[in-house]
Amino acid sequence: MFPCVRHRPELQSPGRNMRDFLIALSGARSEVLERCPTEKPKFEGIGGAVLTTGVLATISMTFALSSALGLNVVVSLLAGLVWGLMILSLDRWLVSTMRADAPRRWPLAVPRILMALLLGFVISTPLVLQIFKSEIDAQIVEIKQRRADVFVAQQQQGVTGKTIGQLRQEVANLEKVVSSGGDVPVATDQDPQIVALTADRDSERKLADQHYTEWQCQLYGGPSCPKKGDGPLARDSKRAYDKNKRRIDLLNGQIEKRKKDLTDSGQEAKQVRLTSAQEALPKARAQLDAALRRQGDLQQSFDAENLTTNGLLIRMQALNEITGKDMSLSMTRLLLFLLFLLIECLPVAVKLMQRPGNYEKVLALAEQHEFRAARGSFTAGAMTRPPTAGPANGASDIWGIWSRTGDTGPFPSVPTPRPDDPSRGPTGTRAEHVADGYGSVEDQELRRMPDTRTLRLSRPAPERSGGVELLPDDD
Repeated sequence: MFPCVRHRPELQSPGRNMRDFLIALSGARSEVLERCPTEKPKFEGIGGAVLTTGVLATISMTFALSSALGLNVVVSLLAGLVWGLMILSLDRWLVSTMRADAPRRWPLAVPRILMALLLGFVISTPLVLQIFKSEIDAQIVEIKQRRADVFVAQQQQGVTGKTIGQLRQEVANLEKVVSSGGDVPVATDQDPQIVALTADRDSERKLADQHYTEWQCQLYGGPSCPKKGDGPLARDSKRAYDKNKRRIDLLNGQIEKRKKDLTDSGQEAKQVRLTSAQEALPKARAQLDAALRRQGDLQQSFDAENLTTNGLLIRMQALNEITGKDMSLSMTRLLLFLLFLLIECLPVAVKLMQRPGNYEKVLALAEQHEFRAARGSFTAGAMTRPPTAGPANGASDIWGIWSRTGDTGPFPSVPTPRPDDPSRGPTGTRAEHVADGYGSVEDQELRRMPDTRTLRLSRPAPERSGGVELLPDDD
């Protein structure tokens, strides 16, 4: 006896598995492609293009998340893998829905081409940014410094900056007056009391001008004064104007008196200046400190935000600035962008350039075979449907046909004849059994009489040939 030899199953090579994987990515049907092996390299190339786009999408998203958002490399890689699988599935759908033998292939491919271009733009941008990373980082430093300078200039020229400048000048003047014992005259245009009195005087002048205009309108008429003359309205406007004028004269007197006190060289004026400066200096210093704190808080928040800004937008701005200055960098950027864009659009481009081959012919035959098989299953299901009792209902009959599961069992067999039963009559009727003691004698005799009727086959009448006889006629 020979020893039993166990045959090991043949294992597929890694290359065969890779080719099958590429064919699956191309969207081709493997059972159809097995019948035309010469078409396999073409679909392997399409699957390779789809795989390339998925790998580039993974790398692009990983770079974008790690550089723009500052995420961990592992987290960025996992998110990149998810994004790559999404792009892989989308590209596979794009190439699988484009038939090489379609009559109007190019018009139907326009939406897919636009989608591929959009995906190519999104995926290629992070890759280009990563290639110019060193130049972009240097340009970002300049952008941040330029932003800081603009912010400082805005702070100095804005409301806060002007207020701080005025408060500093006021504190310096007050300190001079206090240090000199009142000998140094105070600048009248910077004295707080004179500034306040001047503001009140200006507002009173505006009111006086308004009342004077109304008074003149009431006297001599105008667009808003249909009735003219020295009436009650005119007299009210004149009284308001006189009141404002007296207020203006009073404020002018106070301003002149304050100026005289600040510029007088007498001993009494010096003492007044010293006392006023000593009272105003602490308030001015407190206001200056508060304004400086507000400005410092704004500067600190801006610096913190400016230093941490390293997102995708500022990197694209830096890339635009460095490529705008140098023509060679601009051309390099354009070529790289077009290269990655071409790679992303490669699956759709290859599918559009593909000519119909044996695969498309065999696929058409397979689809026709599937259609005939499906139609046959529905037809067989309708033929084997058992008759239903009751009135016919067209809607229910149609619904029953389409709701079948496709189980086409064998046709119902003809029932076999039963053996002869002595208790049955010639027509197959069974005599009823009546127990003794029930019924009359005539009834029992009638029951014991044999059935003399004979069976006959129902044949259609000559005038009804072609019809179906439903019930046989008795003799």
